[in-house]
Amino acid sequence: MGQIVKLNFSNVNDNKNIIYEHEVYVQKLIRIRDDIEDYLYQASLNEKDELAVALAAGRYAAMKLAQLTGEVDTKDFFQDCIKTTLSS
Repeated sequence: MGQIVKLNFSNVNDNKNIIYEHEVYVQKLIRIRDDIEDYLYQASLNEKDELAVALAAGRYAAMKLAQLTGEVDTKDFFQDCIKTTLSS
């Protein structure tokens, strides 16, 4: 699905250790994203209901992201996801 994980590291200075830690975290996010997408794809096949799986995953994501990052960033994230889907 998505090819990019966008993160705002505008507060990162030139400290190589901080940059390395962020790169490690980006790789972790990519791994988790890919694992979750594979799981959801398999669940939709097993349930024979892509819509139900997408709704459940989207509901969880929207609620949790709103708690963690706020409404504006959550909406921006979902808008980026939609743009990625429409452009591929």
